[in-house]
Amino acid sequence: MAMIRNRNLFHFYIYTGSLMLLAASLPLSPFVVTLSQVILAVNWLAEGNLRNKIRKIYERKSIIIFLLLFAAHLIWLINTTDFAYAFNDIKIKLPLLLLPVIMGTSRTLRENQVKIILLVFTGAIMVSSFVSMYHLAINSWNPMADVREISVFISHIRLSLMVNIAIFSLIYLLITGTFTWHRAVRNTLWALLVWLILFLFILQSLTGILIFIITSFIFLTRFSPCFEHQYWYIRKPLLYGISAVLAAIFVYSIVVILSFSNKEIDPGLLKTSTPSGNEYIHHTWNKQMENGHYVWININEQELEQQWNRRSSMDYRGQDNMGQELRYTLIRYLTSLGYDKDATAVSRLTETDILNIENGMANHIYQHNKWVYPRIYQAIWELDNYRKGGNPTGHSIAQRIEYMKTGVEIAGRHFWFGTGTGDVAVAFERQYEQNATLLAPEWQLRTHNQFLTFFISFGVAGFLLAVFSMTAPFFIENRQTQMMPFIFALVAIMSMMTEDTLETQAGATFFAFFYALFIFAQDKCYPDNGNSVH
Repeated sequence: MAMIRNRNLFHFYIYTGSLMLLAASLPLSPFVVTLSQVILAVNWLAEGNLRNKIRKIYERKSIIIFLLLFAAHLIWLINTTDFAYAFNDIKIKLPLLLLPVIMGTSRTLRENQVKIILLVFTGAIMVSSFVSMYHLAINSWNPMADVREISVFISHIRLSLMVNIAIFSLIYLLITGTFTWHRAVRNTLWALLVWLILFLFILQSLTGILIFIITSFIFLTRFSPCFEHQYWYIRKPLLYGISAVLAAIFVYSIVVILSFSNKEIDPGLLKTSTPSGNEYIHHTWNKQMENGHYVWININEQELEQQWNRRSSMDYRGQDNMGQELRYTLIRYLTSLGYDKDATAVSRLTETDILNIENGMANHIYQHNKWVYPRIYQAIWELDNYRKGGNPTGHSIAQRIEYMKTGVEIAGRHFWFGTGTGDVAVAFERQYEQNATLLAPEWQLRTHNQFLTFFISFGVAGFLLAVFSMTAPFFIENRQTQMMPFIFALVAIMSMMTEDTLETQAGATFFAFFYALFIFAQDKCYPDNGNSVH
């Protein structure tokens, strides 16, 4: 008996160690993510007792229901023609099969064990944030360096989702009473919490920031009992602080939106000649704007070309460092400063302005790319440009609208049975061609909405099956009253509204791991519903 106990304990240590390895590798190493899952699977098989494990699956209906999500991808091979794509898609989604089965049939985890896993995960997020900041620092000389590219291990959107989970994991670790933290450790955890919130804004993922703000509001109201004792004084400042940030974003957005108003061009804005006496050209039909100024009025390209070529080694008729038409970048940049488009305006540009334009910066506010407000302006500009018939290529918000419109058309065409697991990409390719989209071929991607992707792939019945399989276990296991399962569900659902969360290995593993950890792996008797506080 002692030998069996020791053997089971050995496998349990490997199991928990592999979970910690998987948690640590999610934001840092796709290779180790795969390796840790292989270790989990091998250990699960080597542990034996497979008959009892299979019996657990049948007895625990919530696991079977969740596995219907993976089964749907197999069932809808029936009407698939592109099997290469289908099998690759199934391979990506293997964590949706493996992790719930392994974690749902292994020895349940106690609260302190789950918290250790969350602490390891948060530590890995901290490492990723520090590496990202180092990457930002060494590229600080380049004003066009996209802050969102500082995530060097995974996409910035995936990282922003994980940062959200890490933020609320720290709150969970601090306000629930499993561990007695030393004061220095507690203060360190609070400092790390503040840092991760700041880092989320530095990362400039609008998806991640909106998820954080919405989740914070719901968390502060839903789990207010957590703040009735030791941390009662924190709740209102947090609520007011988040409200202030949201209000600032809202007010700034309204100001920017109003600057793009569709009022008719005032004839008083149209000038006849430049300071040098040359004639201005006005394209009054084009209502494109920058910072409240119309782009295509008061232009003399002959003066622009001559003066620009005197000040820069890059040809006016050539391309900037972003591969865009330099003349177009210059005209927009001058407009953003409120200048007319002539030789005098180019002569007023500073050396920094010249460098910005050469690097493809079309508005002077983009040089403040370490702040969130240029990203908000860019998003609104993209929407306005798209609304006025502009090309969405290279503009993430406008592209998402084009993806959604195309996806809805495909879903309507394949309403009942879907395209099949493997024919989603083919369906998009055909629909883009039929619509004569302005999107460049390399940007003709899928819908960026996981729920719509389900509808396109499986039709209405399969869509309902997929949604049911993801939501029902949450309530069957009665996790809706527990803090971290509830927070994870919010983050996952909101991410799926703007991303194909399950269509990449990083996204599928992130979802499957935390779903299995919070829904299937942990003890059902957790007192983490807000009543267990310091």
